[in-house]
Amino acid sequence: MSKLSLGALKNIAMLMAKSWVESVGFIIGSEELGVVKGYAVYRADNIRSSPVEFEAKPWHTIQAHIVADKYNLKVVGIIHTHPSCPPAPSILDIEGMVRWPLIWVIACESSIAAYILKDNIIREVEIID
Repeated sequence: MSKLSLGALKNIAMLMAKSWVESVGFIIGSEELGVVKGYAVYRADNIRSSPVEFEAKPWHTIQAHIVADKYNLKVVGIIHTHPSCPPAPSILDIEGMVRWPLIWVIACESSIAAYILKDNIIREVEIID
């Protein structure tokens, strides 16, 4: 899994980044031939209301999985914003990657990047259209 197809979801991520607190959501999609395809973002409330960290409302986490299952898809990634760039994993993000071994998309107003933790190494995931 070295590529992520977001399509129009890139625009949604950039809009989410306009908030002064970190925004968070779950990418719902599928994986085919090593390409993770994001079809929808299930936005979650950040119960931390912080510009430097997030914690998704637990009920929204459950709902994202229910919605994905309903459409025979899965939660393939976590998307969140860094109100002050760059879109690089923070120490808290890395801790989250250990608990949630999915693709992590980080967006700010001017750029977007994706990462995954594999074998204790943070690897950048190529975002394709």
